[in-house]
Amino acid sequence: MPSPYSYDLRKGVIQYIESGKRIIEASQVFNISRKVIYDWKKLKKETGDVQLKTGYQKGHSHKITDMEGFKKFLESNKDKSSRELAILYPSKVSARTIINMIRKVGYSYKKTFLHPKRNHKLRNEFIEKITTIDKDKLVFLDESGIEDNACREHGWSPKGERCYGEKVYQHKHRISMIAGLFNSNIVAPLIFEGNCNKAIFETYVKDILIKELRAGQVVVMDNINFHKNSKVKELIESVGASILLKLSKICCNFSETTLMS
Repeated sequence: MPSPYSYDLRKGVIQYIESGKRIIEASQVFNISRKVIYDWKKLKKETGDVQLKTGYQKGHSHKITDMEGFKKFLESNKDKSSRELAILYPSKVSARTIINMIRKVGYSYKKTFLHPKRNHKLRNEFIEKITTIDKDKLVFLDESGIEDNACREHGWSPKGERCYGEKVYQHKHRISMIAGLFNSNIVAPLIFEGNCNKAIFETYVKDILIKELRAGQVVVMDNINFHKNSKVKELIESVGASILLKLSKICCNFSETTLMS
């Protein structure tokens, strides 16, 4: 890393500018970039001086040498990203330094694995069936929501060991949403408080969804109880559309994007 400009040079450049000279002239006379001079002017305005900030020349080059201390730090912040860990770490380090240290101490970021009992036969049959339908007729429908007790589902832990974390299980408040996806566009959205149930879904289909559907369209939904409601089927078919229920997540693992590609 190059040495910083001397304090005397910094003062000299600023004095030159304060005497009435332009920054472009100072840049040519002292052979220093205009950006550096602008930074010095800003520093002088903010602090009243052009003295180097303590630790400035060290930048992100700090190395982490306390392995055990880093492990304890990681255990206390196991659900944070490498960028967040770099910000939280007691000394100034980069996210890259954090990642390198995580590898050194043998930690990994846990992921969700595919269900071992997924049924490849049913999965292939479903894909074969849905690929016979024109993509311009597929309407993917799903529910989602945000809860005030939500937490991150992944975290750092030693390789080969589970990652445990605390979660607030007392449910207080939830905002839910139902919407369709048609030709990469959101259709028939509904946002409401609380959880979705048979009554809410049936009302949604009756008052919102079927007004957006067209004859020949196929509504693809999860295979859950209130989706299989006979009244829902009757309402959707009343406008000339039909229903295709997706398999459970145990049987298949693909997204709407996968099916439409």
